[in-house]
Amino acid sequence: MNLNDLHLAVVIAREGGLSSASACLGISPGTLSKAVTRLERATKVKLFERLARGMRPTELGQAFLKRAQRIDLDATDLYAELRDLRQVRTGVLRCGVGNGIPDRWVLPVVTALIERGISVDLSGGNSDSLTRGVAMGELEFALTGLHKKPAAPLAWEGLRDDPLVPMAPIGHPLARTKREVGWEQLAQARWIVMAPGTSTHTEFEANFHAHKLDPPEPVGTSRSAQRELALLRALGALMPVPRSVLKEPHVAAQFVAVSPVGGWRSTRRVGIVRRAGGYLSPAATQAMEALEAILRKER
Repeated sequence: MNLNDLHLAVVIAREGGLSSASACLGISPGTLSKAVTRLERATKVKLFERLARGMRPTELGQAFLKRAQRIDLDATDLYAELRDLRQVRTGVLRCGVGNGIPDRWVLPVVTALIERGISVDLSGGNSDSLTRGVAMGELEFALTGLHKKPAAPLAWEGLRDDPLVPMAPIGHPLARTKREVGWEQLAQARWIVMAPGTSTHTEFEANFHAHKLDPPEPVGTSRSAQRELALLRALGALMPVPRSVLKEPHVAAQFVAVSPVGGWRSTRRVGIVRRAGGYLSPAATQAMEALEAILRKER
């Protein structure tokens, strides 16, 4: 059984068909189809059901692919470790940085790696997309904020509490008061929130439910469009952001935290997520150690 055929089958299952997998891999659908045929011949079972549009694993195929994914990840780790041993250096460090992670934590580490000749491929996004990337072996690790510990096969090292707090532009009516803001006032305000389905959006709604209020309908939702701060200023809106973000100079100069009566409930912690037992390149180990030192040092 060919390891490359296993990898191709895993991608076909993930993408839902030959055409999508072909676009993802840059390999012709015919070549992918032959790989599936070889695997079905070797296993003597039908692994995929051909549909009018796409393909989906059969019941036996699902069991096969569950183990094939593990083998594929182990093979990726093996090749990466052999590469590093052969070259006595790391190739490209692929890591993730979550939404709301301040530049002051990341830039010193990335700069130091690049100055030592290490190539860095950074991926951004919300915690859900980054943890998927780590689980699939696309990223060696991710520095991100999570509201709960991730499930296996991921390992999590929480480094510091970094709860969400409501933020408003300086001069906003709810930001000018020195007293705590009532929840009825917050429910009537304009809000920009991360997209539905994210842990941040869920926590936003839970805070209003805890005070027997229907969550306000956000005037806008974001999937990391990098335009949130400009929208907050333009619309005079509020947004839940990590507390650490308010310490960034360019943010502190334009925005201020809003304090609800009884406080804003948030379980968010910042830490490093990686694949339990997965291979880590020397550069990844160095980066993780440097990030841990920075985060634990800051008060």
